[in-house]
Amino acid sequence: MFQYERNVLVLKVLHIVQSLNVGGLENGVVNLVNQADKNHLDVDVLCLRDKGTLAAKVIDSESRVHFDGNQSESILTAIKKVYALCKGKKYDIVHTHGWATMLPGYIGAKLAGIATIINGEHGTLYFSSKTQIIAQNLLFKLMDLNLSVSKVLIDEIKSKFDYRGDNFKAILNGVDEKKFSPDSTSRNEIRNSLNIGPDDFVVGSVGRLVEVKNYPCLIRAFAGLPSARQSYLVLAGYGDQQTKLEQLCQELGVADSVKFLGKRSDIPAIINSYDVFVLPSFREGLSNTILESLSCGVPVIASNVGGNPEMVMDGINGFLFESDNDQALIEKIASLQGNQDLLMDFSNKARKLVLESFTLDTMVDNYQSAYYELAERKV
Repeated sequence: MFQYERNVLVLKVLHIVQSLNVGGLENGVVNLVNQADKNHLDVDVLCLRDKGTLAAKVIDSESRVHFDGNQSESILTAIKKVYALCKGKKYDIVHTHGWATMLPGYIGAKLAGIATIINGEHGTLYFSSKTQIIAQNLLFKLMDLNLSVSKVLIDEIKSKFDYRGDNFKAILNGVDEKKFSPDSTSRNEIRNSLNIGPDDFVVGSVGRLVEVKNYPCLIRAFAGLPSARQSYLVLAGYGDQQTKLEQLCQELGVADSVKFLGKRSDIPAIINSYDVFVLPSFREGLSNTILESLSCGVPVIASNVGGNPEMVMDGINGFLFESDNDQALIEKIASLQGNQDLLMDFSNKARKLVLESFTLDTMVDNYQSAYYELAERKV
């Protein structure tokens, strides 16, 4: 567990995000606030454009989550928000999260006299111009530390920007292994509610129904599975691609076997109802839903992108496949569809990996240690 030996005051830390709407980055920030060691850290969040639905999950959210109601997308407005809050609260560390908060976060915090500014990268690298790439590269250099959710993402960033600085560090995501744990009761209850039998084979996924998640690949692969065993595809989440995905199910003749659950609050139970979790994304950082599935003892099949290989050990706790390769995905799912012994072996190893390397406590401890190491340099 996190230990700090020096007799110092509590460090005041500010996370800057666009919003606390549902997402992996946002959920991670909520966990960092709620799980912070209150004897050492006093943590707030500044939302630049929207407070978001996850704000309510922050303990003492009324005093810790800051949003002035102004949804302007102006960089100048964002800088003013950061400056005003930092000047008043006098934080020790400001922690931005990605390009959208990096520029206003750095300028506003510097103007307010903040000693330590760090950035977090979570896997989304979108760049529309050479100017933006140059600016991002400069900001990486100016940060006291850049944190990434995966080692693979660090390599990707350094390659894309030809970045040679040594101020990057990977802190892997963590999952609440008590909340996300094997639960046969939930498995049966969810299946009963969906009219799915206890011995039916269930392929599932959890996430936003958006283009980057590449759910058409999963639906096409599901439609190509052998029909020897009754099978279902269960998708939890919502997004602008849902209508297109439903139309694809109709075209492929699998509409009766695909269940769209929409937004759900019982995700641990949903995941437990799956035999295998599939994430076919075009891009990922270090997926929280993969960790949640592994923690529930559900084997994972994931595209070989981003940080997925750091969690899914091919042939050990699941399978990797090349992104958008329908046939490869069909073969991986089918190999588990008819092999209960392999499913059980993968399941045991999935849970074991999380307990050894990806617990929420481990993640929070690593962030807190990084904060204090930086604070030491400023003394």
